[in-house]
Amino acid sequence: MTDLKMLSAQAALVKLFDQDYFSICTIDNISKMMGIKPEREAYQILNTLHCVHYDQMPSALLQALPELIMRVMQSPALDASRINIVSEGSSLKLVKH
Repeated sequence: MTDLKMLSAQAALVKLFDQDYFSICTIDNISKMMGIKPEREAYQILNTLHCVHYDQMPSALLQALPELIMRVMQSPALDASRINIVSEGSSLKLVKH
């Protein structure tokens, strides 16, 4: 089941990054599915960005999003090393290994 959960998490992140805006709902759903207790500070920053369009974020903030997402999803239940998020211009992208 863990592989299906990981595939589901990756698919949800791909959808999140294909959108024009950030949605904390995706992070919430992945965290709940994987039994992850989000790291508080990173989660608060991401939660504040709910529904903010990527092209409206300062470049430094957009570049920080991959690290913030990874901090939120740090858990033995999720092999986060299988997820590689990069900032690309005014959007995010999930890169497959």
